[in-house]
Amino acid sequence: MDRTLPSPVRWATILWSVAIAAGITETSLAVAPGLAGGGAVPWLALVTRGLLYTFSALLVAWFSRGHGWARITLVVLMTGVGLASVLVSMGLGVLSGFGVFVGLGYEGHGAVLLIRVAHTLVYVGAVVVATVSAFLPGANRYFRGARGAVAARDLRHAGASLSRAALA
Repeated sequence: MDRTLPSPVRWATILWSVAIAAGITETSLAVAPGLAGGGAVPWLALVTRGLLYTFSALLVAWFSRGHGWARITLVVLMTGVGLASVLVSMGLGVLSGFGVFVGLGYEGHGAVLLIRVAHTLVYVGAVVVATVSAFLPGANRYFRGARGAVAARDLRHAGASLSRAALA
């Protein structure tokens, strides 16, 4: 599509990208201490997360191109599943008496703990604001227009196929 992105869609695209980057950062921070201590590389976890982040990035790209199904999928996966997993982990930590940080798997002190907490706050903030932005009136108009453009394109392609078939 040749249309420019409306501001809410542009911001949602940026913020979901920030959330994905925060997830990649979190993976690096979680794996680095074990590797520095001579531990084995958790290949299955790394490959799984790599696929998840790649799929998420593709969803963001499809979202920015006006695919409504990508908008819904991003909300379900990043807001529903991703945000819920953070909040449930925090809640379980508090309920078990160990606290929020241990519930999130954050052990340690000083700069490392501060970076991991900042990462979580960035992720939560980015996902919440991206979700709200994705459903603002400007975004809704964009996705309605994209649906109409896709339908018109499909009709043109169908018409061209029928006329070629008639000529054959």
